[in-house]
Amino acid sequence: MTNYWWLTVNPRVFRFKDFDNGDLFAYSSVNEDGSDRKIHNNFLEAKRGEKVFIYESVPVGRIIGICEIEKEFKDNMLCFKKLETFTEYIRRTDIEQNRDIVNIEPFRYQEGIFFKLSQDEYRAIYNIVREMNPKQTYMIYPDYSKNDFLKECFFESEEYDELKELILGRKNVILQGPPGTGKTYLAKRMAFSILGKKDTGKILNVQFHPKYSVDEFIEGFRPDDIGIYKYREGCFKHFCNEARNDKKNKYFLLIDEINRGDVIKIFGDTFMLLEPDKRGKENYVELPASKERFYIPENLYIIGTMNIADQEQTMSDYAVRRRFSFYNINPIFDNKEFIKYCSKSDLKLRIIEAVKEVNGMVSGNKQIGHCYFCKDENDKELIRTVKYELIPLVEEYFKDEPQIKELIIKKLEKAMNK
Repeated sequence: MTNYWWLTVNPRVFRFKDFDNGDLFAYSSVNEDGSDRKIHNNFLEAKRGEKVFIYESVPVGRIIGICEIEKEFKDNMLCFKKLETFTEYIRRTDIEQNRDIVNIEPFRYQEGIFFKLSQDEYRAIYNIVREMNPKQTYMIYPDYSKNDFLKECFFESEEYDELKELILGRKNVILQGPPGTGKTYLAKRMAFSILGKKDTGKILNVQFHPKYSVDEFIEGFRPDDIGIYKYREGCFKHFCNEARNDKKNKYFLLIDEINRGDVIKIFGDTFMLLEPDKRGKENYVELPASKERFYIPENLYIIGTMNIADQEQTMSDYAVRRRFSFYNINPIFDNKEFIKYCSKSDLKLRIIEAVKEVNGMVSGNKQIGHCYFCKDENDKELIRTVKYELIPLVEEYFKDEPQIKELIIKKLEKAMNK
C-alpha cells in the first residue's frame, strides 16, 4: 500500500527553498538529545517513491513544496529528493477550509514532524496546491518563428541571428535607440521567436521608473490594505522561482525604460548575480528580509529597452554597463519589406523620404523612428500623425535650435502638402 507524508520543518533550522529541484537531503528521526521523534514509526514505514509535502511551521504555517522518499529508513535517517518549490504557498487556513481534511494527522498532534496522510487527504491537499500552482496551462499559444519575427519587425535575417546569439550568450541585453524604433515591440517578439510560441506565461514585463524599488522587485515589507507592514515577495523573485521549477524552458524578463530606474538599487543584493557567469545555484546571495538563499537561474534572460533621446537618463554607471550588452535599434527606412509595406500610399512614401533627409541631418539620438509609419492608416490619419506626433517631437528635440527646428518642420509640411 502506498502512503503519503507531511514533513514539518522550521525554516530557521532547515531551509528547503535553498535546495534545487532534484537535490537530495536527509532528515533525522531522532532529536538532538538522541531521543526518538514523536510518531517514530512513520519514519520506519516510509517507502521509496512516496510523496511528501513540506510544511514550514513558522512564521506562518504553510506548505511550500513537495518531495519524495529517495532512500528508505537507515541509520536513523530518511533520504528525500526535492521535486518542487511552490511559487504560491498553501497556508494552513487554506487547508482548514476543506471540511474533509481538517482532522489530518499533522493538525491532531502538537508535537512531531513526520506525519502520515491518507490517499484521500493527499489528493484533497494536492488539488488545492495545483489550483494555486498549476502545472498545466489551458491556453493554446500560437507558434512564432524567425520568419514571423522578420515579417513583423522588418529585420534582416543576419541581424536577427546576431541579436539572438547575443541574448542567448550574454543573457542580459539592452535594446537602445531613438523613439519610434519599436524597441519594446521587438523585445517581446524576439522572446516569442526564441520560445517558438507566443507564450506570455514565460515572459515577465516590467517598467522601471524613478520610484521603483527593491521591495517591489525582489522582496521587502510593504503595507497591506490597512497599513500594516508585511513581508511580500517581489515580481522578479517570484518569476525566478517559476523558472527554477521549469528548467527545460527559457524565461524572459523584459524591462521597459530600464534607464529610468536606479538599476543597482532595484536589484539590490542580487545585482552581482546579473553577470552571465554568476547564474545558477552555485552563486547565491542571502536576502536580508527572508534570509533565503537566492540565485538567478540559468534559463532566465533579461532584455531591456532604452530611449537614447533622453540625455538625462543615460546608463552612465560602469557597473551596470559591464553587466549588459547594448544593441542599437535604428530606423530601417531602407528595409525592402518596409518599403513594400509602405508603397500602398504615395503620401507615406513622400513623408518617409522627408524623414530620411531629416535623419541624415541630425545625430542618432534625435532621429525619427519608422514605427510612426507601421500603422494601417489612411492619408488623413497619416497627416494627423505628422502634425500631432512628429512635429511636436521635433519641437521638443530642437527647442534650443530654432533654425534647425524650422527647417525640419518645413520639410515635413512640404511632404504633406505636395
